[in-house]
Amino acid sequence: MMAGAEKFVEADNAEAIITRIEHKSRKIESLLKQNKPVEALKTALEGSSHMLRDERCKSANWIVVHRALMAIKDVEGMFSSLDPEYYD
Repeated sequence: MMAGAEKFVEADNAEAIITRIEHKSRKIESLLKQNKPVEALKTALEGSSHMLRDERCKSANWIVVHRALMAIKDVEGMFSSLDPEYYD
């Protein structure tokens, strides 16, 4: 019963989550224009919950993370710049 309640709460908050992701997307685009792809990736990953249940939220979140990942050319450098907390 609790899982259903969590899903319901997230569904109620889906629009707020989407709005936060859109704000994060604008910040990421700004960082990418400044040639700061690792910072963009960190921003994309911050507050990203792998526990999201709403499909729209999952999709929107994946899009911003994917956008930041695709801008990274130096993968080894990226991993040395990221804290291990971001690895998952």
